[in-house]
Amino acid sequence: MSFVHHSNYLKYYEIGRLLWLKNIGYSYKKLELQKIILPVIETKIKFRKPAFFDDDLILETTILKSPSYSIEFNYSISRNTELINEGYTKLIFLNSETKKPIRCPKNIIEKINSFL
Repeated sequence: MSFVHHSNYLKYYEIGRLLWLKNIGYSYKKLELQKIILPVIETKIKFRKPAFFDDDLILETTILKSPSYSIEFNYSISRNTELINEGYTKLIFLNSETKKPIRCPKNIIEKINSFL
């Protein structure tokens, strides 16, 4: 179809989250070693214009507020200066063994708050 398939935007958002964590000095692997996982529990995607194969896209990922049991991100994807997509995800902190919600670890909150 020459259009980027709609499901790819969720993959872009995931890349944005992983890089965002890396930029604050944390990694998803480090979370997993602490027996913490972050499944997505809510998402919203707003398609403004299509992206096409071979487009150079710019992804901006921002956190909405300091996390507690969950963490929320906004995303914007642009082609040059043209906004083509906006999105939102909410993830919950879970203990990977018990699969029960947990609070965001204090060391992560401190790192995040220094960027807010």
